[in-house]
Amino acid sequence: MAEGIIYLDVDDEITSAASRIRSAPGTKVALVVPYGSRIATSRMNFRLLSREALVSNRRLSIVSGDAAARSLAASAGLPVFGTVGEYETSLARAVADRAAGAGGAPAGTAASAGTAAAAAGSAAGSVLGGIVASETVAAVGRPGSSDEDTVLEVTPSGSEAGRKSQRPRRPPPDPTASVATAPGIADSARPAPQAGVDQGIDDWPLPGTSASERTGGRSRAPLIAAFGLVGLAVVVLAVAAYLFLPSATIALTPRRDGIGPIDLTVSADPTATAVDTTNSVVPAVRVDVPVEAARTFTTTGTHVEETAARGSVTFTNYDTSSGVSIPSGSIVSTENGIGFRTLATVALQPAVVFPSFQPTSDSVSVRAVKPGEPGNVPANTIRVVPQGQDPVLLRVNNPDPTTGGTHTVTPEVTKPEVDRAVAALQADLGKAFTAAIAAGAGAPPDTKLFPDSAVLGPSKPDPDPKTIVGKATATFDLKLTAQGTVIAVDPRPVTTIARSQLEAQVAQGHRLVADSVVIDVGDGSVGEDGQVTFQASARAVQVAIVEADSLRNLVKGKTAAEAQAALVPYGTASVTLWPSWVSTVTGVDARLTVTIENGPSDKGGSGASPAGGPTPSPRRSGGIVSPVASSSRGPGSSSP
Repeated sequence: MAEGIIYLDVDDEITSAASRIRSAPGTKVALVVPYGSRIATSRMNFRLLSREALVSNRRLSIVSGDAAARSLAASAGLPVFGTVGEYETSLARAVADRAAGAGGAPAGTAASAGTAAAAAGSAAGSVLGGIVASETVAAVGRPGSSDEDTVLEVTPSGSEAGRKSQRPRRPPPDPTASVATAPGIADSARPAPQAGVDQGIDDWPLPGTSASERTGGRSRAPLIAAFGLVGLAVVVLAVAAYLFLPSATIALTPRRDGIGPIDLTVSADPTATAVDTTNSVVPAVRVDVPVEAARTFTTTGTHVEETAARGSVTFTNYDTSSGVSIPSGSIVSTENGIGFRTLATVALQPAVVFPSFQPTSDSVSVRAVKPGEPGNVPANTIRVVPQGQDPVLLRVNNPDPTTGGTHTVTPEVTKPEVDRAVAALQADLGKAFTAAIAAGAGAPPDTKLFPDSAVLGPSKPDPDPKTIVGKATATFDLKLTAQGTVIAVDPRPVTTIARSQLEAQVAQGHRLVADSVVIDVGDGSVGEDGQVTFQASARAVQVAIVEADSLRNLVKGKTAAEAQAALVPYGTASVTLWPSWVSTVTGVDARLTVTIENGPSDKGGSGASPAGGPTPSPRRSGGIVSPVASSSRGPGSSSP
């Protein structure tokens, strides 16, 4: 592979290619550009690479099988080759030509060529105005010179920087020697530089230029100069026309009128599904709020169970004259008043006198009159006979103690305490309902809850309180559940209704000033019937829609005072005539500037509109007037 050949990849950027050009060995560099390379997408890339090669003292050539890439490189002034073989053949031919060359060309040849090129460059520089003033040009690719040839630089102003290398020059080649050129470069003899004269940029043509193109530069210079003079004359005439032809400027601030304030009441209806601007109704949401309350209560009621004591007593009759009958149910008692009831009838015979005195007796079961433990009395304590019996002749006694009298107390749920428990849980339900509403109650986003509209439904106990009453238990559980509702409203549609009513008040031929719309919406309230309503107020400013063309037709040919008076119905206007000696408004549209000033607070349009544009009409979308800037036509514009 020949020295100085750089192979690029498809994805290589121009920075990578430039870096590889700077670091390439020798001064002859060939850049092999593949199909689809990023660098081959723009002529500017090849121009940048050419400039980088010139600054780095490299002679750059482009090798590519892509015809489009070669075309772009050639248009950037670079030698192009279809294959690496062609490039190497060209190098070999150039070396052979230098070796075969002898003698020097006439001394005046290079000088004359350099003089002509310098003159052409000077003329081109004066016309183009320094288009390439920032580029630095170096002489490269000259036949007969080596890597040590003189390098000539051109400053941005086009003059020689005066900096030349101090390296020794080679003898100039034979002017008759043939020069190998790359494809796309014309093969033509070019005069060799004069011996002893510095070889500059004019001694060697730029890559990609033919002899006819080099000589044509001198013939085009007068033509370019002629075009420059014609352009200058046109500019002078235009400036003169602008300075001496009369003009007028009309600035109009359209008339503005206030709308409102409009007061309205908007109702929120849970049954509504859409905003009703006609009836001022917005949708509302009735939010369900389930709540519950539960407690464990301690039983305060009691249940008492008592049993009567039992035993037996013995009746003794000391009456000898008659017997005694003690019916069942007779009451005998102790001396301290504890009574016992006989459970059977006792019949006693008279007492026996002969052969000895013997009273008669009989026993009967008894039961304490009052149940409980007091009926348990010791033996020989029941001594009081039934009422109406003779305590002298009839005696009673309990040979054994009475037993079985009990008194047992157990807790028992009573109805009053169940009622108190239900009342306590009902209060807990109310507190839970209030807390749920304060927490949002799960209302939809962007809605506002109205606690005054909250309604708590009837509660349901669990279990049924009737089943609790009478239970012998120390504690009992009770729970109440209920379903409540509260109204939530999205207040934003209230603003929509207020704006709609404002827009309905806009007069024909007017539009709303965007920043003038002020809508105040209250917090909303709940009436006695539970209806949620909002109080709103809306106000705005409307401005007249003025067509610039209609104003232009009104003021043409009028004096400043007449024009100003003609514009009074449209707003406040100022009329300026130029120059001062002009008495009437010009009738030439190109010299008449009409400006519709919307004012700083109207986003419908900015002060002066672009010259030459027609006045747009107001656009309406969905009943809303979109602010549109009025336009004017300035100098140089034509009628639509």
